[in-house]
Amino acid sequence: MMVTFSILPYQKQQQAFEIPDRYKKPAKMLHDICVAESGASEELLRQCLDGTVHGDPAVKCYIHCLFDKIDVIEEDTGRILLDRLLYIIPDDVKEAVNHLTRECSHIVTPDKCDTAYETVKCYFNAHDEVIKFCHLLVMH
Repeated sequence: MMVTFSILPYQKQQQAFEIPDRYKKPAKMLHDICVAESGASEELLRQCLDGTVHGDPAVKCYIHCLFDKIDVIEEDTGRILLDRLLYIIPDDVKEAVNHLTRECSHIVTPDKCDTAYETVKCYFNAHDEVIKFCHLLVMH
C-alpha cells in the first residue's frame, strides 16, 4: 500500500481555466474605453500582472468602469455579481465565476469605485487564476 502526502499548505481546489481568444478583441475595446473614461495609467494597470491591484483612485474607477460596462453591478446595492455573466462564459470558467461571486459579492462601500477595487482585491485572494483576466485586459 502506498501512502502519499503533501507538504503544501491546504488550499481550496481551484480548477484552472483558459480565456478563449475570441474575448481578446472585446477586452481590448473595453480596456481602451475604461482607460479613457477613468484616466488610469497603463503603467499602474499593468501592475496587476504581478498580482498587485494599485489603489490609485483612477485605477479604482477603471475597475468600476469595467464592471459597469459588462453589466454586473447590482443597481440597488452596488454589489458586483459576476454570476450575471454565466450565460455567456465558457463552461470551464463558470466554476471560478461562481466561486468569486460566493466569496466576494458581499462587498459594498459608500464609493462605487472603492467597491469595485475591494471586490477585485477579494478576487485575487479568492482564486489563483484571476490574474488571467488581468492578462486579457492589459496585454495587447
